[in-house]
Amino acid sequence: MDKNLIPVFNSFSERFCKALKTKDELISEIRIRSNKPVIVYISNIPYIITEDGELIPADRHTLLNDECIKFSSREIKNAFSRICEYSVYKYQTDINNGFVTVCGGHRIGICGTAVISDNRVKAVSDISSLNIRIAHEFIGCSNELLSRTGISSGILICGVPSSGKTTLLRDIGRTLSSDMMKKVTIADERGEITARYAGEYCYDIGLCDIYSGYPKSKAIIDAIRTMSPEYIICDELTGTDVQSVIYTLNYGVKLIASLHCDSAESATSNNSVRTLIDTNAFGKIIFLDSNAPSKINRIVTKEELYAD
Repeated sequence: MDKNLIPVFNSFSERFCKALKTKDELISEIRIRSNKPVIVYISNIPYIITEDGELIPADRHTLLNDECIKFSSREIKNAFSRICEYSVYKYQTDINNGFVTVCGGHRIGICGTAVISDNRVKAVSDISSLNIRIAHEFIGCSNELLSRTGISSGILICGVPSSGKTTLLRDIGRTLSSDMMKKVTIADERGEITARYAGEYCYDIGLCDIYSGYPKSKAIIDAIRTMSPEYIICDELTGTDVQSVIYTLNYGVKLIASLHCDSAESATSNNSVRTLIDTNAFGKIIFLDSNAPSKINRIVTKEELYAD
């Protein structure tokens, strides 16, 4: 079993983990809902887990199977407590934002009841759903992308959730910094790219300089001012990051970033995405295959994108 999955698997019972341990390299998500069948996504195909520890493709018929594993609200609460190492307070800020990132870089999405104070979420109670997004490391998965795009300009990686964007970014950082000896900074706001835990990195991120937990905008500004990077890597751009993108462009730093977008059509019809592309910070725009993690579906320039 991947050692980085042990902390997640140890949070659940043996019957739950039996089927998963043989498929751990292929699992992308584990979705747990109160008193509903657990759904496991393997290569984007949903499965249920039986009480015997078998995986069965999920459909409207198998979901009615009385033998499939379900979690009560109390079991979800106990599992989440174990995931947080019995120190929920340690993760409270992230919990208030709807997720926690745990050892191994795995991100646990949370649904529950918000406790609101001063128009801000102060806590989440009565957790009813968990979505465990499994992080993976595929050394060399960025080789095709880098060989086809070159490294002379910024790169924007577009894809749906679980399409391998973060995995690609991690390997790009490793390749550029260690294999090509480039100066690379990673602005890792959510802790997913580097999977830092207890002062150590769970995956090989090469010789990159890491800003972990910093807001992207501050990490980018601080890096340019003090670390003299040739490349900055960050995850999940939004329309609010436009000024940070322009900042890198003005200082001649190449930005390699990702965002949620499923197709060229979506990119050109989304004003926030168009605004990011129109900064001219990205010489190549990559669209990933939604059915094969980290696999390139299409590479275009801004001009080719708008010509479609």
